Amino acid sequence: MKKGSSHQPLSRERVLEAALGVLDREGLEAISMRRVGEALGVEAMSLYRYVPSKAALLDGLYEVVLGELPEPPPAKTLSAVLSERARALRAAFRAHPYALPLFASRPAVTQASIAHVEFVLDALHRSGFSPGDALRILQVTFAFVVGHGLSSYSPRRTDETSHPDYSALSEDSFPRVRAAARALADYDAEEEFEFGLAALLAGLGLEPEKRSRRR
Repeated sequence: MKKGSSHQPLSRERVLEAALGVLDREGLEAISMRRVGEALGVEAMSLYRYVPSKAALLDGLYEVVLGELPEPPPAKTLSAVLSERARALRAAFRAHPYALPLFASRPAVTQASIAHVEFVLDALHRSGFSPGDALRILQVTFAFVVGHGLSSYSPRRTDETSHPDYSALSEDSFPRVRAAARALADYDAEEEFEFGLAALLAGLGLEPEKRSRRR
């Protein structure tokens, strides 16, 4: 153990808590067993008893971010269930924007993470959807939340950011883009998310009467 390290015993929870702190401060690229060990004041080898690989560490980060979702309140409709879970997940991404690439590229692996998947699939099952349709609805909704989260919250380096000058475009050649650019002055990412979520859920035909018309 390194000099100055905490006397509090290590545990999987402590390791993941430290990893989340590194993630929030330094980004996903900083995550390594060595860096998390430094944050805890211990050698990297000490962590392997609790997280056997970097993959397990990333799976654990996925889990702890999902762990911040509140308990779902009772909901009368399937649309309400999915809307609430989508908003809760978006709030977690807002709090931990550096975690977004994990959710864009990794599945739920730990049982604690899979429990969130089970909850949504069960709500879809109880509403009469087949396993295949339930999975498709879950995947499409999840992709929307993650994708919009990446657009809204992903940290951007100033030297990699572009700022297109729409005002320099010809009004004759690009009238619709120029009009849309003027509307950007009132752009609200949260309002756009709600618009997109409502449109997505409406298009999925979640209510029984809409499903019967679609068949």
